[in-house]
Amino acid sequence: MPRIHVVTPEKTHVAALPAGCAGSAAAELYIDPESFPLELHQIRLGAAETLTIGPVGRGRIGYVWHGAVRAGGHDLPAGSSFIVESGQSLEVEGAGEGTDLLLFAASHDPLQPEVGGHVHLLPSANVPRNDALTDTGVRGGMHADAQCPTCDVWLHENAFPGAEPVTPEDLTVGVHSHSEDEIIFIVSGQIRLGRKLFPQGTAIAIPGGTLYSFTAGPDGMAFVNFRAGLPADIHFPGGQTMNEVEYWRGKLPRPEYLEAV
Repeated sequence: MPRIHVVTPEKTHVAALPAGCAGSAAAELYIDPESFPLELHQIRLGAAETLTIGPVGRGRIGYVWHGAVRAGGHDLPAGSSFIVESGQSLEVEGAGEGTDLLLFAASHDPLQPEVGGHVHLLPSANVPRNDALTDTGVRGGMHADAQCPTCDVWLHENAFPGAEPVTPEDLTVGVHSHSEDEIIFIVSGQIRLGRKLFPQGTAIAIPGGTLYSFTAGPDGMAFVNFRAGLPADIHFPGGQTMNEVEYWRGKLPRPEYLEAV
């Protein structure tokens, strides 16, 4: 049976920069490309330290978790993102002390080469967001919808209000699976999986087809969710399905990126 991998901050370890990257930045490995179809590195940048991404053989997407960077002639504060497509490169420079980037990618080059050839930049203020995804106060935003003509990555964000400790019945609410492998990263608050609470900075790697559910901790929770391609259906135990792309399309417009200059 597929196994969910939960990696808390203290379980990461210092690693080499991801393949196709160079510079003075330091890296910590969350999700190992040798053990899961997706990979995740946390990149730490001090003031004026740099990370060069590419040229890459597959698209990578970066998310500015803490601090800010300068990339492609634009300032990208926390909550921003960027995409480096196949065949392209981007230099990212720390714009202050304590910048943390999350760098996501598929673990292996695709069988069919991506079109690539572009860099897309999305400052936090330009991210399409909806503060009322549900009537329970869930918020969401779209960084990459895997429908770009030249890149396939997907990254969305969600934020949930705080929740009290759950009853056994609550643990069965919202059980679902996705058709694709995914990585969830907790950018703030806590996530509850079963009876356990996990802090911000936790990464969760979930194989496609694996049933799971979660609730927010008492102070709420926000996360980003990565896939390496276009999502298909969300499946529920009773046999119901929901097309995830259609759901998000009905809630938010597509991102409008800035190009590197």
